Amino acid sequence: MILKIGDRVRFLNDVGGGIVTRIIDKRTVTVENEDGFEVPVLESNLLLVDVKGDSNLISSLPAEEDSNLKPAPMKLDSEAKKVDYYNDNIIKVPQTNFLDQSEGADQVGELLGLYIAFVPDNNLNPTDSNQYLYLINDSSYRVFYAISEWDSLKSLKPLNAGIITPDTKEEITFLTKEKLSTHLALNIQTVFFKNTAFKPQQPDFFNISIHASKFYKRGSYIENDFFDEEAMLITIADTKKEELIKSLTSNAINKSIESKDTPKIKSTKASITNEIVEIDLHIHELVDNTSNLTPTEMLDIQMARFKISLETAIKTKSSKIVFIHGVGNGKLKHELRKELEKSYPKLRYQDASFREYGYGATMVFLK
Repeated sequence: MILKIGDRVRFLNDVGGGIVTRIIDKRTVTVENEDGFEVPVLESNLLLVDVKGDSNLISSLPAEEDSNLKPAPMKLDSEAKKVDYYNDNIIKVPQTNFLDQSEGADQVGELLGLYIAFVPDNNLNPTDSNQYLYLINDSSYRVFYAISEWDSLKSLKPLNAGIITPDTKEEITFLTKEKLSTHLALNIQTVFFKNTAFKPQQPDFFNISIHASKFYKRGSYIENDFFDEEAMLITIADTKKEELIKSLTSNAINKSIESKDTPKIKSTKASITNEIVEIDLHIHELVDNTSNLTPTEMLDIQMARFKISLETAIKTKSSKIVFIHGVGNGKLKHELRKELEKSYPKLRYQDASFREYGYGATMVFLK
């Protein structure tokens, strides 16, 4: 059977049918169903109902089949919810009602927890092993996802796409040692939703760049709650960490007020000397363990501490405050001063005393 664009077809292995919209290759076409979704299907799995411009075929069908071609809802299962692009093979995605209530309403709450994981296939020697790439949904939301790899031409090569239900993990693809010996750049796009009333969440467009050396470091693989073996985890969305940051900033307010009540007591984290408040923004002074934090998350924590401490110093009528940010790559210093110019244009600032702090501190004048 040779199909053409515009032909009306019926699915042999599923309910419903649609219109042929594209010829992918000699064996595969794209069919647009009555819901407006396009799905790739093998020609061998299709029945020609009406040739483009010819209604004779459809009139010859039995009456009970000559009705709507709209597919009936199907229960979501592992075969129906993803398109696997590995080795350039596109697997047909049967029509699925992703909001099927037969599964029960999704969980209450707005918890987000989405990660990717690299799991070695040789757990005894993970630094010299092929890797399974997983997507983990540790949240109360369902997630549409599309995971792709950036290639040398600055375009995206799809690895996998589909839907993952709450509290599940999905194997995305298998990566060989040879593949991991070069730089790996991934793009992850996600949309969060439920099959009941829910609070909308911002979709994610997330680029991850992983240097090959990361896979050869034993410390990259840690114990976790998702696998029996150690794995390398990378956070995409995590409201638990956001709550941790909020908790941290609340503690920072209390500590800053306490330090103001006892101005002669020195502290490595926050102290007051001659009406100068000192705030140490080094990340190890703010959190006990940084192993699971990305550079962006660490910067967010440091900037949260900066804003809370500055507001507290203003309210308690301190005259000066020194933020010890260190030298490093200069990112924290740049963000700190940019925030001062944007949100506190009336405050004057300068490099703090070189004798006391070297090049790694900024003094802000509050009076």
